Amino acid sequence: MIDHDDEREILAAIRASMKKARGYADYFGWAENRDLEEWGVLQCLKESLESQGRPFYWPTLKIRGRPNDPPDFEALDAAGRRVAVEVTELVSEDAIRAHKAGAVYDFAVWDQDRFLTALAESIGRKDAKFPRLKGAPYPGGYELVVFTDEPMLSRDIIESFLGDRTFPVEYLSHVVLLKGYDPGVERCPVYDLTTHVRRAC
Repeated sequence: MIDHDDEREILAAIRASMKKARGYADYFGWAENRDLEEWGVLQCLKESLESQGRPFYWPTLKIRGRPNDPPDFEALDAAGRRVAVEVTELVSEDAIRAHKAGAVYDFAVWDQDRFLTALAESIGRKDAKFPRLKGAPYPGGYELVVFTDEPMLSRDIIESFLGDRTFPVEYLSHVVLLKGYDPGVERCPVYDLTTHVRRAC
C-alpha cells in the first residue's frame, strides 16, 4: 500500500516530468530519465513481439547507464552470449522546437527520401560507435533499436517508404524499427531492418 509520503513523491515526479515533457512525438517519452525511457522502449518491443508469439531477442537485459555507455544496455542472448544493445530515436528536432514555441499542429512532414535518409543516418551513427563500446567483447552481437512516434509516420506510410530498402552496416548484427502504439494492430509495430521485412511484424 502506498503511504502519503510515497504518494507525494510520485505526484512530484509526475509533475516534474510533465513540465519537462516536449509534448511532441512522445509516446515513449519519460522526460525525467533517459535510461528509463529507453528501458520503456525495449519493454514495448518485448510486449509487441510476445503478443505475436515471438520471443524477445534478449532473455536478460540490464541498463548500463551513464557514464557506462555505449552501449545503452547489455544483454544475454538465448545461448548465454553477451550482447550490446543501443537505442536511438527518429524524430524531427525542428518540429519539437516549433511545438515548444507554440505551434501545436506543426507536425513534421516526411517524404520517402527524408525518412530513409534520417533512418540511414541514425543507423550509421550507431554503427560507427562499435569501436567505442565499453565492456567489450560482445560475442552475441551489437544490436540497435530505432524508435519513433512521429505523428505523420503511420504504419502504412512506414511500410510503403521502407519497401525493399537495405541499410548497409559494418558492425551492427541486428536492427529493428519500433513505431509508437497503433490501435489498428493494438501494439507497437516492429520492422526488422536486418532481414528487410517490408510489413510490420
